[in-house]
Amino acid sequence: MILTTIVNDIVSGPEEQLIPAHLSYGQYMYDQLKKGGDKIALISAETAESITYRELLQYSVRAAIALQKLGLKKGDLVSISCENRFEFVPAAFGVIFNGGLLSTWNITYSTGELIHLLHITKPKFIFVSPITAYNMVESCKEVPYDVRLILFGDDEVVPSLMYNDLVKEAVNVDEYTLVDVNGRDDAVAVMCSSGTTGLPKGVMLTHVNFLTLTQHLRYYYEMSKLRGKHEVENALSLIPWFHAYGFITTMATIAMRIKLVFLIQFEPKQFLETIQNYKINETTIVPPLAVFLAKHPLVTKYDLSSLNEVWCGAAPLSRDIQRAITERTGLNYIKQGYGLTEVTMACCVDLTGGQKIGSCGTPAPGMKIKVIDIENGQRLGVGKEGELWIKSSLTMKGYMGDKAASDALFDSEGYVRTGDIGYYDKDGFFYIVDRLKELIKYKGFQVAPAEIEALLLQHEGVAECGVVGKPDEYAGELPLAFIVRQPGSNVSEQELVKYIASKVSSAKQLRGGVLFVDEIPKNQSGKILRRELKKMLPTPKSKL
Repeated sequence: MILTTIVNDIVSGPEEQLIPAHLSYGQYMYDQLKKGGDKIALISAETAESITYRELLQYSVRAAIALQKLGLKKGDLVSISCENRFEFVPAAFGVIFNGGLLSTWNITYSTGELIHLLHITKPKFIFVSPITAYNMVESCKEVPYDVRLILFGDDEVVPSLMYNDLVKEAVNVDEYTLVDVNGRDDAVAVMCSSGTTGLPKGVMLTHVNFLTLTQHLRYYYEMSKLRGKHEVENALSLIPWFHAYGFITTMATIAMRIKLVFLIQFEPKQFLETIQNYKINETTIVPPLAVFLAKHPLVTKYDLSSLNEVWCGAAPLSRDIQRAITERTGLNYIKQGYGLTEVTMACCVDLTGGQKIGSCGTPAPGMKIKVIDIENGQRLGVGKEGELWIKSSLTMKGYMGDKAASDALFDSEGYVRTGDIGYYDKDGFFYIVDRLKELIKYKGFQVAPAEIEALLLQHEGVAECGVVGKPDEYAGELPLAFIVRQPGSNVSEQELVKYIASKVSSAKQLRGGVLFVDEIPKNQSGKILRRELKKMLPTPKSKL
């Protein structure tokens, strides 16, 4: 039963079980690892290697003690920049057990972005893998203080401390005492905002933020299992762990002591084989992966019947793709969620069985959401589109090193502005339309790219797409679509322009035209990089 209320145009989630402010997220996770015992915790799908919960705890405590010996103190920050791999999790716990702040960094960040983050966070140590080591060394040369690198793997590809040497000595985990923290006030992580609209910001999240989110995800799982009458024993993790979405959902899965199979990157055949061979019950995906499940010919060649929990987030997912996956594969309803790093990721989750298709669900326990008119700042009622503002115990502590930006994000009632445009229905279910900053302004009308993209993806000739505003002197911006054709398709620009014109109002037509490309640029979490698409727009010819 979804306990959602709407009072004075504010939508509230069910009552929340409060978290004692003195609790430590590190202590909580230490206890969960200990309870896991000899049950398998992590499996690499690429190599079939595995590690038990007992071994994971052992390596986590070894990492914590090693970092302490190297001089790590409570409140010091440590970064991790690497792909999904076994060392990632114990290294992260090693920092958290010491009362340190953990910051996970995108492996595709440029030197400029890394230097920006180094200046903000000033890490004492950075864990790197061979694929990120060289870029990190070059970036660290540009800051006026020493940063020590700790390298995963066996080969010293850059001058660094070797992780394997630091954690080779066994320890007695029962004799280890974690550093004490204040759960409400002390930050446990500095997660990076996506950076799709500029340089990434450091989002400070507290121990209570993480504990609350873990409790919420457990609640979602229990509610969903109760409705579907199924169990979740094996989960698949593909979302990069350096991304807040991947990291937080992975940690919550570990906290529930579910066997977690992980992949380093998406490769169609391996992704499908992993689900089939490991009988995966649950996975988290992003919209491009949902489109793959809905359209790729390879999908129907594999047995995906073990999947009973598929959660999609990071960007809006169209209801047509949700329906197509179920009709094509027989998989249960793909659940959509909504969140942002500044509110510890999971703000809404759809726990229905498909009765609210297209919705990202209802507010989390203890959460309040209001929709604000972007023109006059007034609260809006049922069915009216505006910007979402959120108030919750999941709200971040602030942006590291940027008090002005932190203060600007909150209103006088403590609500956080999301920058997302959406609306809610009479039952308190939310529907996300698009990002406020990504709206196309055509002759004063606001056009949501995601709406046009969802329609384009229904066309049999379209594999992927991205819509942006093409600058126009008269209209302001004209909607333009970048299209990746389906293999074997020769769909034309004229056909797609006519197709969209038959389905939308005048302002939303593809007056900017269609450009065919080989791929749509996306970040690691699957969000379309519209700023990169805009760079691909033809340069206007001079009138002189």
